[in-house]
Amino acid sequence: MTVPRVATCQFEPTVSRPDTNIEAIEELARKLPESVEFAVFPELCVVGYDLTAVPTHRTSVPGPITDRLTDVVRDVGVDLVVGIPEVDTGTVYNSLVYVGEDGVLATYRKRRLWGDEANCFDAGTEPVTVDTPAGTVGLLLCYDLNFPELSLTYARDHCDVLAVSAAWRQSFERDWRLLCRARALDGTCYVVGSNHVGTQAGRKHAGESCIVGPRGDIVSKTTDGSAVVSAPVTPESLTLAREKNPVWNSRQC
Repeated sequence: MTVPRVATCQFEPTVSRPDTNIEAIEELARKLPESVEFAVFPELCVVGYDLTAVPTHRTSVPGPITDRLTDVVRDVGVDLVVGIPEVDTGTVYNSLVYVGEDGVLATYRKRRLWGDEANCFDAGTEPVTVDTPAGTVGLLLCYDLNFPELSLTYARDHCDVLAVSAAWRQSFERDWRLLCRARALDGTCYVVGSNHVGTQAGRKHAGESCIVGPRGDIVSKTTDGSAVVSAPVTPESLTLAREKNPVWNSRQC
């Protein structure tokens, strides 16, 4: 029996070039092992992290961008978790879509907006999960990671994996991996964190994408020479972590 794997991919998007960025997503996805069930990509990566690009490239869900992503999934055989600017009846959200071969399976809207994002987006209000062969996955975006109460909503739903898409700046690099590890330990779950690299809109991003195990240990991470990494997700590792750190049960007391 093949053990399901999850992956994180990082790259430097080209601002205001969705076609170019979707091509980059496809190229990275093709580098993944066949056993990868889904791959996480950075926040707003289809347009680049430049808020001035949002009014021109905001998109409905489903819509032309998610249709293109669905085509990639069908061609490559790996589900995609991708950050997009979503518009819904005139309201714009910083969103994360989970796309499978049949289209969009889940859409999450960022609940904690950072800085000028509040001038561009409305905040989402709900946690969003999707069931996958790698387990139940909860979705988060960047600054959401700073708020343990958001990830704990997923712990109460017994999520096995948190998919975190980010545009984390280099000046906060230390916080990024620390928070990924902390949220994994809070929820005794895997955390798959994907971050931008390069510079957009004057922001230099940290990269440092990683996969964290349910005991808070980094099990796989990107390096200067690797833009994609993957790791297995096993029920045994989740069970062992929850036996050694029984926070699920203790929260009910």
